Order: sequence, then structure tokens, then C-alpha cells
Amino acid sequence: MLDGKKSSILLVLEILREYSDKDHFLTQQGIIDKIQSRYGLTFERKSISDCIALLQELDYEIEKGPRGGYALIGRLLDPTEVQFVTDALFSSKAINGKAAADLSKSIQSTLSVYQRANYRYIYKTPQINRTDSKEVFWAIDTMHEAMKKGKRISFQYKTYDEHGNQTLRNDGYRYIVSPYYLVNSNGFYYLICNYREKYRPINVFRVDCMTNLEIEEGWPIKPLSTIKGAEDFDIAKYLNEHLYMLDGETVDATLRVDKPWAIQYLRDWFGNKARLVEKNGVLLAKIRCNENSLFFWILQYGDEFTLLEPEPLVQRLREHIKQQSKKYGG
Repeated sequence: MLDGKKSSILLVLEILREYSDKDHFLTQQGIIDKIQSRYGLTFERKSISDCIALLQELDYEIEKGPRGGYALIGRLLDPTEVQFVTDALFSSKAINGKAAADLSKSIQSTLSVYQRANYRYIYKTPQINRTDSKEVFWAIDTMHEAMKKGKRISFQYKTYDEHGNQTLRNDGYRYIVSPYYLVNSNGFYYLICNYREKYRPINVFRVDCMTNLEIEEGWPIKPLSTIKGAEDFDIAKYLNEHLYMLDGETVDATLRVDKPWAIQYLRDWFGNKARLVEKNGVLLAKIRCNENSLFFWILQYGDEFTLLEPEPLVQRLREHIKQQSKKYGG
């Protein structure tokens, strides 16, 4: 159904997009041959030359090679950007392997066939330990729609029984929440929302664990400004204080830096929010963090830092270490 004259500029653009880049230039005859091979249409060199000139006039970055030929240099994404996004997909546990592979291929289609050859390791994606949920993209779209409408959502929450079989929490109970933010943390998507104010103002649910989502048309979202304890909610501050997206109170803490080289870990997790002070020859770090997140963080980096306060959290660590010592025969 292709009409040679009407479709010529699109065909030339498609051939350049697919078969040319900064290292691969196509002569006019090479473009003619590719169009003939792929689409069964024949063009003259004058027609190809006119198409290239028009594409350049339309701001497509098409350059002439040092030895002749043409290449589409400007791309929607350059190879370094594709590399970054592809690596992010590989490391993310928020989507299943097939979805990651399909999305990676779509992103790589912005490159030439020669540049795409650098991404053959895509076959590894199904082998990564990641969610098997096929609903994540649909769930995210549904939540965005609900937030746009100003409506709450309801869902059931997946968990596992003692045999490792997937089941529904609380016998399939439907949670009805006011959705506020979707965030990607540690490879998973989380919904930041309000469930029941009498428990806590802000709740967190993992998106890949949600199932059977529905928009509750008759339930408007509760404005954050009306929720006690969340009147001045700041999403950036919340994420900085909740390292592992765990619920719980935020506390001011003091850590002793036992190994100065490990300050890199403070910067990795807390950025410039970790304030370093020296007192009596001892290097201290002052941070503000979610209590549960800090508990697990200090277990992870206990060789490099010692928690000094708050005392209730120090006591919690002592009890935990004591129990673990008994468990392992200490």
C-alpha cells in the first residue's frame, strides 16, 4: 500500500534511523538498496537527495560522512542515555522479566541496529530475582488516573503463607486509601497514601503486592493538609528519612563514626543531611531518620558506626543482638 512519492521522506528517515549512526554512513545508493530490499520500492538518487535536504531543513540532525554517505546523528535518546535506562531496568525488581525485556527493546529501538548490538545481554533479564507481578504498569496507570480525578483507590494485598504460597492478606480484605505519591525505592514501586488516621497519618504499600485495584468514584481523596500529623508533609524530606520505605516514627539520632572511610556510606544514604561534628576527639554523625529504617541500617553498617542515641533505639538494638547471639549459640 506504500506510495513511493508520498512515502519517500518517511522511508528515507526510517532507513537512516535503522542503519546509520556516527560510525556508519549510508550512501544514496545504499539508501536506495535498503528501501528496495525492505519495501520493494525503487527511487532515484535525486529523490533521495531531496528527501535528505528536506529532513535537514526540518531540523533532523543528518550529517555527511568524511568519506561520503549520510547518517542520522541526532536521536531521541543517545547511547549513554539508553545504557543508563537499560541498566536501571535490569536492576529494578519492580517489573517482571518479560516486561523489562520488552521495555528495553522499545527503548533500544531509538538506536541503529549496530548500536543495539551492544545490548545483547538483555537475555539475562528473566534470570534476575524480581517480582512476578504482571499488573504493575496497569496499577500505576490506575493510580495516576485516581489521583488525577481526586478519588481514592481500593485493593487487596498479596502476601505469603507459611508454605511459601501466595495468598491475600487478612482473607482478601480490601484496603481503601487516599493515594498521594508513587515512588521507586530500592528497585520497587511504593504508594505513599493515607489509610486510617487513627493508626498513622502516612502509610506505604508496595505496588507489586497490590491486586484487583479499583478507583472508588464515590470516595474523594482526603487532602494531606487535613490529616493530623501530615499537614506540612514534604515528600523529599519523607524519602530522605525513610531509607527502606518502612512505617514508623522519625527520630533524631547520633552515631559514632568508628571508621572514617565509611563516611561515604553516610553520604550515599543521607546525603548532606548527615551532619558531622567532632566532640572530645570523637567523630559523630547527627542524622534524622525513620526509626525502623535506622534500626536495619545500623545492623547493616554496625562495624563502621555505633548508635549512641536515642536510647530506646539503642536498647532495641541491644535486645536484638542478645537474641541473635542466643540463636546462634553465642
